[in-house]
Amino acid sequence: MKSVAFSVISYQLSVISYQLSVISYQLSVISYQLSVIRFKF
Repeated sequence: MKSVAFSVISYQLSVISYQLSVISYQLSVISYQLSVIRFKF
């Protein structure tokens, strides 16, 4: 049972890290768009 619980926990951690990477990617895209807007004006 412990091994099953450990695999579930590691799976949840990998999902969380994936979501964090997606969020950081979106933030970098937003900052890029903001810099483009500043450059235009």
